[in-house]
Amino acid sequence: MIIEKKQSNQNIFAFKWNYFSSAREGLKHILSQPQLRAKKILLPAYIGYSTREGSGVFDPVAAAGTPYVFYHMDRSLNIDLPSLTKSIRQNPGQMLMLIHYFGFIDKHIDSVKKLARAYKMVLIEDFAHAFYTFYNDPSNDFDYAIFSLHKMFPRNDGGMVLSDRDMKVTKSAFDNDLFRYNLPLIAQRRRKNYTDILKVLRGQGRKHDLRLLRPVLGRHVPQTFPVILPNRETRDRLYFSLNEAGFGAVSLYHQLIDQIDESFIDEHAISNTILNLPVHQDILPEQLDGMLKTFFLLLKKS
Repeated sequence: MIIEKKQSNQNIFAFKWNYFSSAREGLKHILSQPQLRAKKILLPAYIGYSTREGSGVFDPVAAAGTPYVFYHMDRSLNIDLPSLTKSIRQNPGQMLMLIHYFGFIDKHIDSVKKLARAYKMVLIEDFAHAFYTFYNDPSNDFDYAIFSLHKMFPRNDGGMVLSDRDMKVTKSAFDNDLFRYNLPLIAQRRRKNYTDILKVLRGQGRKHDLRLLRPVLGRHVPQTFPVILPNRETRDRLYFSLNEAGFGAVSLYHQLIDQIDESFIDEHAISNTILNLPVHQDILPEQLDGMLKTFFLLLKKS
């Protein structure tokens, strides 16, 4: 057995990326695969809809005519293990979608994946919010992984699917040279912005009846900073007022798709009261300070 002077195996340790105009187009392509067309998909019951953009997750499911079942999330937007366990056991060999909200990997992920493998589920992971979390700690113990570029980079489109399976994507018409960006520094800036907000909100949260959905950053790289406000009226007022003041807050997902009915109590409660503060790489410390000062001034008027 010999050892060559230079590496030549183009397949070893190589990720197989497939590029699309958007993450939803990537999901649509996954669901169109012949071996998946007859399968049901298990979805978390926290999927949003907007009149402008529709639903990035559910629209491809509906368009493909894929049967679906929702599983519960808890009041902290983590997977409700009893609910998902029941759904998996009742639907062996089907598809399971896991969504990594706000860039955070679910705390039950290891147990869920172990159960999914035992029941031969096709595992689809949605990293639309979690590109940098994946980049910092990559793993490919899934069948398909979906990424959204415009949510993580200064661009208006672009999606990727990572899979070892042949998806028969012929070419990409999109500029996806992500390594022109300093990815570690972007991740570092996002983490620092999150940590700076966390320090302030931890100190003031109880006083203003705030609840932090992700109070521990851990190894994650965040997409936004999710905070739960006391009620919907306060959330809506802060959302509009912060944006009018020039601070780009969002609310993920302020409206759930109609198919998620009122029996999903915790999910609707989060949807009605969540506000997501920006932590992206463009933000400077003085801008963050200004946003937080405005945030608390608005809260005092509640």
